[in-house]
Amino acid sequence: MKAVILAGGEGTRLRPLTCNLPKPLVPVCGKPVLFYILDLLNDNGFTEAVIAIHYKGGMIRNRIENGSYKNLSVAFSEETSPLGTAGCVKKAAGLFGKDFTDDFLVISGDAVCDFNLKKAMEFHNIRKSSATIITKQMDDPREYGVILGEKGYVTGFSEKPSFVSCRSDSANTGIYILSPSVLKLIPSETKWDFAKNLFPEMLENDIPISYYEEKGYWCDIGDLSSYKSCNADMLERKIGLKAPESAPISAKTSVNAKFCCGKNSSVSESVFITGNTVIGSNVFIGKNTKIRSSVIMDGAYIGEDVTLNDCIICSNAKIGSGSAVYENAVAGESVRIGENAVISGGVKLWQNKTVPDNAFITEDIKYGSAEDIRISESGISGETNMEITPETAGKIGCILPELTDGAIAVGSNGEPSAIALKSALLSGISSTGGTCFDCESLTLPVLSYTGRLLNCKLLVYINSGNKTDIIIKNRGLLPLTRSQERLLEGGIKRGEFLSVGWDSFSRINRFSGSLPLYTAFLDSITDFTVPYLIRLTASGKSGTELYLPYTRKIGTGKEPLTISLSLDGLRSEITTEDACLSYNEMLSVAALKAAERGAEVALPFSFPRSIDKLLSLYGKKSLRYYSSSMDNSDSKARRIAARQTFLTDGFALALSVLRYMSDKGLGIKELKELLPPSDTENRFIRITCPPQRIIKRLKASPEENEGAVLSSDGERVFIRSNRDGTGLFLFAESFTAETAAELCEKTERLIKKAMEEEKYGADI
Repeated sequence: MKAVILAGGEGTRLRPLTCNLPKPLVPVCGKPVLFYILDLLNDNGFTEAVIAIHYKGGMIRNRIENGSYKNLSVAFSEETSPLGTAGCVKKAAGLFGKDFTDDFLVISGDAVCDFNLKKAMEFHNIRKSSATIITKQMDDPREYGVILGEKGYVTGFSEKPSFVSCRSDSANTGIYILSPSVLKLIPSETKWDFAKNLFPEMLENDIPISYYEEKGYWCDIGDLSSYKSCNADMLERKIGLKAPESAPISAKTSVNAKFCCGKNSSVSESVFITGNTVIGSNVFIGKNTKIRSSVIMDGAYIGEDVTLNDCIICSNAKIGSGSAVYENAVAGESVRIGENAVISGGVKLWQNKTVPDNAFITEDIKYGSAEDIRISESGISGETNMEITPETAGKIGCILPELTDGAIAVGSNGEPSAIALKSALLSGISSTGGTCFDCESLTLPVLSYTGRLLNCKLLVYINSGNKTDIIIKNRGLLPLTRSQERLLEGGIKRGEFLSVGWDSFSRINRFSGSLPLYTAFLDSITDFTVPYLIRLTASGKSGTELYLPYTRKIGTGKEPLTISLSLDGLRSEITTEDACLSYNEMLSVAALKAAERGAEVALPFSFPRSIDKLLSLYGKKSLRYYSSSMDNSDSKARRIAARQTFLTDGFALALSVLRYMSDKGLGIKELKELLPPSDTENRFIRITCPPQRIIKRLKASPEENEGAVLSSDGERVFIRSNRDGTGLFLFAESFTAETAAELCEKTERLIKKAMEEEKYGADI
């Protein structure tokens, strides 16, 4: 049997481990990952392997002597320019000979797994598919390609989705079994990927692709956290692969750990080792040192009285006596840390860097700090000046120009802390040469309006008090796409920031015209009256002061009518003594108004589908945009939505509805009668297991690119995850408010039952 091993990746997310070392040679329990894969192939009866190399490929060549490994004959295929995953496989498979007819395996050389490849090959042969993808259930899908399938055949793909858009827990392991005929679909010497190009093309042309779910161990060592976890799993014998034997250590060493030690290492007396700890070969560890759950690579020198706590010490690093390296920190190859120095948690020291005696290091040496920040529904959040500091804001500013090819508008709620953080963030943008506008202190709706006038493609709002939210949105306050999220998360996590020379900083454009322009806009849309005495409820004095003159201008009657604005000013409701228009109903009226004048309408994907019955009367249908767009399929909807002020301004929405009532001579009751008979109920539920597992147990029907639906007899519950996978949003739609609430209750009970089943391993 034949196999192609992909071993050309740069492993950027593993830096600084991979600065001087190709990812396939990164050691797990002292043995390079690639050799675990070679052992796996050998044990499963493979006889021929071609290793596709690129980044530091010469180092990999030098580790395989005489073109063989055990019972495997080994050849190398080297890319001179990147060919993509499929392109390099085509080139590598050419070394099997022109006339080879056997189906062959493609496997990554930088992931650890113990799969039964014989059984996978047997499954593939029975299916007689052109390709088989080996999959593995994963709790967190965000770093993997996800397979959508039915009855053992692939129906679609979702590449590194967010929890919001994930509809399956079957991760593509990157292990494939291919027929030689598939190679004809791959253009020669062209960058071509399996997930982006080849497999979608096969589906389009009805060429069957099978998937085979493996129950064994698989770890794509994609980042430092998974690297440490893989070492721990190997020590705890969770992996059915043979790790190197541990060498004996001094009897005077106190070991309370799952532990291994390489050859020729010296561990002094009174060393205390706990947790899952790996010590490489030729390592020296001085007296009274305390080590917990750490990985220490070959040739490292650890002085006396050192504390190593859940960290990684790379090859030939030297840690001076009395120093401490804390959680999730990494000392790169040949780093020198002086005596009594402290390396704070999360800090990365790149190769060959020197830390002086008594230093206290709180940020990366070379690329900046390594905060583990994820994007939530409210943006990047944390305690002010503890988690979200001016330093943090400045680094976020350095990343933002990566997210857009246009200008960035930045505003804040006006608190002194918000103004300081805004200044730091703008300075970060300036240091990259990015175009930015300081829109000063204003509300989110006003920032959205200003950004539209300034033709800014990205909007940033800093809402600060005891807690700070840095809200980052696209034009029209539309959510970031998944690719933008990944750029932002990756930049913060890896501490990699843009920068320019001193003479290429951009000017921070101060824009103080937001409020006059916005009030002029309000003047232009309040040229009507309604027979009501309008009251306004708004959170914050600024909201009331800004809008009160306009409520007095248009309200000319005595019957009370209340406009209720949400805390952020983006939503509103209208209430009279005997009727109420909900936010969704008001959006429906605004959509109806647009359709009547022949305009297209765009709404969130979760918005009730009943609106389309109303719009169909005017030959229209609402376009939908996603909460975490995976591709450009909703680009038209986003362009339209960015122009619709009623989506980003609760007061403008209320004015639009009141204007419609004035023009048509309608009261709220009459207006509600125009709308489809539908009510909604929304809810958020915290969950204790991955959202895609719950959706799978509910047997909900996947929706296009986002979420899933439970529906029957006109009743519908749309379910989608929040951004960090810790909860589910429910959007229930029915004929009455009571039944919509009952739908939410019923679905919540089903979700809790699914969580219990998942917890105790009940079969689906």
